[in-house]
Amino acid sequence: MPSRVRLAGALLAGCLGLTGCTGKDILAMRKHPGPEQPAATVTPGTTTPAPAVTGPAIAATTDYPKNPNSPRPEPPAQFASLKNPLQPTPDNLAKGKALFDTNCAVCHGPTGAGNGAAAAALNPKPADFATPIHTKLPDGYWFWRLSKGGGVPPFSASGSAMPPWEGSLSADQRWLVILYEHTFSAKK
Repeated sequence: MPSRVRLAGALLAGCLGLTGCTGKDILAMRKHPGPEQPAATVTPGTTTPAPAVTGPAIAATTDYPKNPNSPRPEPPAQFASLKNPLQPTPDNLAKGKALFDTNCAVCHGPTGAGNGAAAAALNPKPADFATPIHTKLPDGYWFWRLSKGGGVPPFSASGSAMPPWEGSLSADQRWLVILYEHTFSAKK
């Protein structure tokens, strides 16, 4: 077994152990794998920018997460109108970065690109926060996803391994992480 795969597995196991995850989501993911995404053709040393989002960021019906370019599902009513009560001050961003690095970077990567050490073992892959759609998502959507993780529809049907953070991080800590996640995209 290549050392990279072992390292990814060890990091994922450590992260899930720290968050109290029982592994139920990962087992469900193996039973319901998502469709393979076609590999992008990229010239070495260059990157292909994600296409601009021309439609809504949120929709009542969507095929996300099967299609990562689709609008995201509407959050439940109790989350839909939430606004981040915190400002992106240097102190809050530093606190958000520390929380992100400790809890999220193992899957989402240090730059939020969805390429953390554990990402290779996950299907569906973690979200890339630098994609254009992430600049358009409302605060309530971010808070819902961070709070409930992948255990709620439609994410549970695709086998998302994202743990619910509402039991591990306070509401203020989740808002700090969201402030920091916004630094990966144009949303400020």
